[in-house]
Amino acid sequence: MFGFDKLITPRIISALYIITVALLAVAAVLTFFTRGFNAAGLLLLIMALFARIFFECIMVSFKNNEYLRRIAESLEKQSH
Repeated sequence: MFGFDKLITPRIISALYIITVALLAVAAVLTFFTRGFNAAGLLLLIMALFARIFFECIMVSFKNNEYLRRIAESLEKQSH
């Protein structure tokens, strides 16, 4: 339970991404009523794209950690 073999942060980041997209949808609806359909669609598209890129960059660092751990375990098994 207190070890760091399993990371919980990737799950938290996935949940934060879902919350972010939901908030972006709300912002797009509000923009639709104030600025029109084109602005709302453009806002949702651009912001969702940047949010996805941001969260993917964070996830890459955690995936690299996982893959490095697997490589180290594999090399350890080969050396014995």
